[in-house]
Amino acid sequence: MRSVGWLLVVCLWPSVTLGQETKKNKVNFLQPDRPVRYTPDEWSIYRPGLVVYCHHGQEETPLNAFLTVTLRLDCDHEDFNQYPGNTPAEVEKHWQDDQSLFSFNLFASKKRRLVELDPFNQSCLGIVSSGNYEMTLLLNRFDVWRVGMLLFGALIFFTAHALSQNSLFYYFGGVVLGVASSALIIVYFFSKLLPYRPLMYGVMLGGWTLGICGLQMLYENMRVIFVVYRHYVFWYILVVGFFTFLVCYRMGPPRNPRSKQVIQWALQLMALALMFFSTYQRTLAACIVTVATTGYFLSVPIAVGRWLLNKYYRLFPAKRRLLTLEEFEQQGIVETAKALNQLREYCRSPDCKQWKTVLRLQEPIRFASFIEGSNHLLDEEISEYEARSSCDDISISEDELDESIPSS
Repeated sequence: MRSVGWLLVVCLWPSVTLGQETKKNKVNFLQPDRPVRYTPDEWSIYRPGLVVYCHHGQEETPLNAFLTVTLRLDCDHEDFNQYPGNTPAEVEKHWQDDQSLFSFNLFASKKRRLVELDPFNQSCLGIVSSGNYEMTLLLNRFDVWRVGMLLFGALIFFTAHALSQNSLFYYFGGVVLGVASSALIIVYFFSKLLPYRPLMYGVMLGGWTLGICGLQMLYENMRVIFVVYRHYVFWYILVVGFFTFLVCYRMGPPRNPRSKQVIQWALQLMALALMFFSTYQRTLAACIVTVATTGYFLSVPIAVGRWLLNKYYRLFPAKRRLLTLEEFEQQGIVETAKALNQLREYCRSPDCKQWKTVLRLQEPIRFASFIEGSNHLLDEEISEYEARSSCDDISISEDELDESIPSS
């Protein structure tokens, strides 16, 4: 009986300890740019407790469309664990689940010094650490990266059709995909060498799983990899990109219109995803996606309508109307001034060979003054033209008068 009692004490001791630690859990609601420092008790007999840091959430306004909220953890050690959640209770539940002997999560949250939170809803992060650290809430009201995501997504969305027809974009996209997925390609070709189909499926499944894990680890340690192993990264990109380019060059750009359409749709879906996730305001993001989609699909009917309207005017042109004398004179004045200005611009341009032109003219000084902006007619020529015009008007009026008098 004594051994059974000791066994019960040993089994119940972790739960009692956990209950004691749960009571000690602290919840801190952080304010922007006001760091909170944590210093553990060095003489405590308990394990480090959970400390929860929360952010209430900002108001959703148009000025906060590109707002980002980040928790920054400043410490000089790696002895800490993180537990994200929307509420302190959810964070505590994640922490308690992690204390279990059978807890195992392949995609568990990694140790990050910068954790981005939802700026418009309550978000929390629990920290368990046996060392000193400092937690700061950073507020960025205009995130340039998210604005860039929105603009880049809009550019890709409205130019997807042209990009799907571009051979240069095909080679560039092929090289990028080849560099990013070369590990999966190696697993695929290795599976072809296996004789048994179930074994091949296992390798493929394991390859994709390992590929996803590898991409996650690569993303989280991108900066360290590029700084420490930059030479290996350079040669990897160069070699894999070269062989991928050879494969793309051997296959050639897609010629099937349906293949190009699939590429266009894939680019547009990627662009819509970029625009949607460029802001945490989901209502605003849905409006942006709706406006972009509506604008794109409305431009096609508008272009078709313009084409049909041009066809209609060509088949059924409007009736021509003769100009009146006043309209004819006004149009003559406008067109003459326009033609004279074009002639001056041509004479001033390098295309006109001025010296050869001057040799052919009888009055080169008059030509030079015309280029500088003088009138193309002399005062005597204008007076002579007006006198002839008045004589012609008198003769026309006399002819009309004679026609109006009936013959006896």
